[in-house]
Amino acid sequence: MSESYTPQTARFDRLPSQGVVYGCDWSALSAIVVAITITGTALLGESLLAAFATLPVTGPLAALGLVKRHGQPLMTHVLREIGGVMRKTLGATTYKARSEQRKQSSVSALDLPGREGRIHLHEAANGAVVVLDATKQTATISCMIATPGLGLPQGEAPSTLTNEERDALIFEWAKVLGSFTQKEHIVRVTVLEQTRPGTVAAERVYFEERALAEVPGVPDSYREALRLAEQAVVSHVTQLGITFKVTGEAKTLVKGAGGGISGLLALAGLEMATAEDAMWQAGFTEVAWLTPREWGAWGRSIIDPASQQAVDVRIGGQWEGVDPQAAVPMLVDEHRTRVETDSAWHRTYWIQEWPRYDTYPGFLSRLVFARQQSGRPVRHTFALVASPVSVGSAMKELDEHKRTWITNANLRARAGKPQSAADDADWAALVQHEADLVAGQGELKFTAYLTVTATSEDDLEVEAASMLNACAATGLEPRSMPWQQAEALMNVAYPCGLGMK
Repeated sequence: MSESYTPQTARFDRLPSQGVVYGCDWSALSAIVVAITITGTALLGESLLAAFATLPVTGPLAALGLVKRHGQPLMTHVLREIGGVMRKTLGATTYKARSEQRKQSSVSALDLPGREGRIHLHEAANGAVVVLDATKQTATISCMIATPGLGLPQGEAPSTLTNEERDALIFEWAKVLGSFTQKEHIVRVTVLEQTRPGTVAAERVYFEERALAEVPGVPDSYREALRLAEQAVVSHVTQLGITFKVTGEAKTLVKGAGGGISGLLALAGLEMATAEDAMWQAGFTEVAWLTPREWGAWGRSIIDPASQQAVDVRIGGQWEGVDPQAAVPMLVDEHRTRVETDSAWHRTYWIQEWPRYDTYPGFLSRLVFARQQSGRPVRHTFALVASPVSVGSAMKELDEHKRTWITNANLRARAGKPQSAADDADWAALVQHEADLVAGQGELKFTAYLTVTATSEDDLEVEAASMLNACAATGLEPRSMPWQQAEALMNVAYPCGLGMK
């Protein structure tokens, strides 16, 4: 590292706390308005005694709107719990597929339980898969990517780049992300980072099929080397998904390319060529678009880790990957804070807060390479979902947030409530955001999710605890998602370009 090098730092805004009025969101505001309406009606229509009689109902209702937990009003939590218990009672949280009774559908059509609508998989001219969501009128293309080292160096993952080279790579990657805000039809950019224990199944088959296995003394020693390697090998795969809508401006582009599915595939091919060129220019070392079977292998590895050995054996062969139909789970059993699939248990967290102190780009490396106390890697999928926002829409939304902050400040002044540091931080974030927009920077709204996967319920608790420790060390504040686990697994961990709303 050169003596003149100045480390680049990053700082994240805190989660806004202004709400719609006086820190209350719409659900809290609705509860308070209903409570006031009931009490006021009783007072005006009957008497003061009648108004007092409504307090056993209106008091708790108003409290549900005013009292917050994890930054959300209790009303939101109560409604979610009631909905989850009702679905559990009605048996709507369990899905079991019976292959002998499953309806025959198009090879390209997939129904993922917990996910709204059906998705259709199509193959582009270059062999890449295009995931069409007819319900939301969007299409998603995905590719495996690799770089010389965007993250901070770790013990098991040293970087070959100098600090200056890494900063330059991060700057170029930011330019690639910024370019997505210039296209109206791009609605979402998703980065999936999957970490799991690796296998040497393909290497073992390769060895056994070669004559080397017959050389005296070699087989035993080589098999022992493979056994030791299997205990240490870890798979880290990064995937980039680009989701674009097929309505509005994109519909015109599709029609210009011939219309229908062929026009859609032509537009997808154009987006793939543009994105690939931008990533090569940014310094990426690998950009490989997913085929339908590779897409299926990703999904299968999530819901059925027990099949990973059988899938890995086919790597490099004619039948590499998994048929997309096999990526649909045979079992989904959702509980309050976890969900069970074919041979795995999962828990998904929403990253509520990012580091509130200055940190370095690539700080998520400690999370990606997290291990248990035993030294084994934690099987998990980290999803970073970015939604591009046009400058005009961002400025309009910013003005609304500023008006809300000013309204809340006036209400606090009338009530004699002093300004808090959280309020000052919210205003400073708005001012900085406005300065960035005026300077011509596009806006990407980021949301992150963490899905932890284990092969048993007990292992899930151990591995989730390890990931929570990694989050604390990284400066992240994760929150569990009660009664949203099945939906989160299908929308976040699968390469469908969605994320939770």
